[in-house]
Amino acid sequence: MGTRDIPKKVTEGELYRALLGLNARTQTAAFEAAKFLYDKAAPELEAHLIHILKNGRRPFNRAAAAYVMQMVTTKKTFAALERTVGDEAESPRVRGEAAEALAHSHRRKSHDVLLRNLNDKSKDVRFWCAFALGQMAERRAVPILLRLADSDKRPVRGFHSVSQEARDAIRNIEIENKEHRRKHGCVFCKPL
Repeated sequence: MGTRDIPKKVTEGELYRALLGLNARTQTAAFEAAKFLYDKAAPELEAHLIHILKNGRRPFNRAAAAYVMQMVTTKKTFAALERTVGDEAESPRVRGEAAEALAHSHRRKSHDVLLRNLNDKSKDVRFWCAFALGQMAERRAVPILLRLADSDKRPVRGFHSVSQEARDAIRNIEIENKEHRRKHGCVFCKPL
């Protein structure tokens, strides 16, 4: 094993600089800091990340904090992300990043928050709520997702349309439902 294969221990100073970097003046610097913190996230960062999510200078700073928060799985981070998804005064970009973070790490209440915001006025919020609910295999979302799949052709910059994301989410929910029935032999679980 060469020296490159040995993980380098991260110092408190490096973590502190990365946390400060989340509030950088440029989007590139903020997300570089977020990528650095992503693999090093720990519950000790909870309060700092929540603070930046609520008080970051610019929307991209708050979005970078939400990105890292998917790796800090505490009740407080889940609650902060859920509040952000539902905060109509917040930038749709930040709300979408919070919804995406909940797709990867969440609690039961997160499903309800995402379901409520699946009809949001922002296409970005609808897109990321559809994505998250598909990842969660949330069957209760299917009726709304079907409507979005039929009617919401608005594209989200850098991705595809809300309609396509809704179809992808439905497909994922169907696959997960079939897998669950196959694995557990559930006769009570109905197909979609």
